[in-house]
Amino acid sequence: MVEAAKDAVKSFISSMRDLYTEKLEAAEHWARARDLLEVLVLNEEFQKMTDAWPTGDGKQYVIYEDPDYGFVIDGLVRGSYHAAPAHDHAHTWTAYGIVTGWERMTRYIRKDDGTSKDRAEIELVSSEICDAGTVDVIPPWEIHTESNDDNRAVALSVRSETLGHFDQNIYLEDGRITTIRGLERINFPIT
Repeated sequence: MVEAAKDAVKSFISSMRDLYTEKLEAAEHWARARDLLEVLVLNEEFQKMTDAWPTGDGKQYVIYEDPDYGFVIDGLVRGSYHAAPAHDHAHTWTAYGIVTGWERMTRYIRKDDGTSKDRAEIELVSSEICDAGTVDVIPPWEIHTESNDDNRAVALSVRSETLGHFDQNIYLEDGRITTIRGLERINFPIT
């Protein structure tokens, strides 16, 4: 079982590396990455393997960082009643796939002119329950949040680059904007 799950991850990594060689425009590249990630998050052996992963609210498990193309695969294991604040991933692209459980994915737009770095007026665009197997692509600067209720959720984030060395915006309910450098990163190779 574990070897089959590891093989699925290796296949995904190989396919992502092949995708980078095509040098596609970003939107097309990440649409294709979404399709590749869907195969991995629907893999039953991989899903079973993640059952043993520890809950890590506030942490990202660094599964893989590509030495040539810079993309990274992070695992997120959310305990019950997790609620991330509204945030963006700055200039990076992210494919976000639910492996087990479910999460509510909520999107916002910025209604003001975007010139203030300290304050923003944001408006709800959509809020959907995303079950295991759902993969979402989050373009640069898109404001969003993830939350759940009384369930454990495991997700994979495939990002265009490693977070943590640049600021990401957090949009507070009172309209203020603050920044973070990302979640605590824990080395968690599985291949």
